[in-house]
Amino acid sequence: MITIDDTFFKEEVRLGFTISEAMKRSWAIQLTLLNDILTIAQRHNIPIWMEYGSLLGAVRHGGYIPWDDDIDLCLLREDYMKLLFILQDELPKDCMVRSFYTQKDYPLPQAYVSNRENIDVGFDEQEKELTKKMWGCPYCCGIDIFPMDFIPKDDDYWNQLMEIYKAVYYLGINFDEYKNIGELEESVHQIETTLNTSIEKGDKMLSSIWKVADAVAMMTQKDEAGFVTWYPEFGMYGNNRKRSLDAYSDTIWVEFEMIKVPIPIGYEEVLKMQYGNSYMTPIKGSASHDYPYFKLQEKKILFHNKIGQMGDIY
Repeated sequence: MITIDDTFFKEEVRLGFTISEAMKRSWAIQLTLLNDILTIAQRHNIPIWMEYGSLLGAVRHGGYIPWDDDIDLCLLREDYMKLLFILQDELPKDCMVRSFYTQKDYPLPQAYVSNRENIDVGFDEQEKELTKKMWGCPYCCGIDIFPMDFIPKDDDYWNQLMEIYKAVYYLGINFDEYKNIGELEESVHQIETTLNTSIEKGDKMLSSIWKVADAVAMMTQKDEAGFVTWYPEFGMYGNNRKRSLDAYSDTIWVEFEMIKVPIPIGYEEVLKMQYGNSYMTPIKGSASHDYPYFKLQEKKILFHNKIGQMGDIY
């Protein structure tokens, strides 16, 4: 575990944005988990890099973007498939490696590594002890890990591949909606017919759909490619999210809070693609999700505390 001074946990204002003590404690857990992941990846000679807001934070702030609350990593697909199972074996026993390769009902196209399985609502002694070890933070804190797949040089083939990928991606990301409107079975059948594949039924169906999406993303080999990407970006943002292979040909280590982290040698290209040429100019509050991430966890803890205070009503 990395050493974190007590002063780190104090509420702090950075660039006019107040970072609460609770967020600082969450950051401490994420940084510890990040350090563990990077140590394991290095031990197995697996290149891995900071990604998205974490890459921007590393380059622009030497740490977190003040209004950010998570950490993102990326690595090439082949290494991603290895690392998930290595992390399962080598991370501390309380950690969870969540993905549709390691859990049957995981609903997202990227992996998530967390510090614990359950939040601490105050009733379980083991969870309480775990919270003490984690600087008094009762939340599930974690890190997103994104697999990067190759993009073919042939534009016609790429356009065809993307149409197929997006069809599977939209089915996975809108799974419940398709189910609710009664179009799930027909959509699954169309994909099975188009790709000459089988999708599992029942509670494994969503994971199976995501595995089919990954199989499409993995169809291009390195010698056929000039670019890489996390394929779901094309479903979300369109056809302008390519990163050159050269951008990931080497690694630079930089400061991130109190640890060193890896960024791709072509970080400028990546950041300009994601945030524009003026990426070094902070834009407050530009995170793409609700802040703080533990808002719902906080509500659950408060709810359970109220239930616990009711006592014997008879």
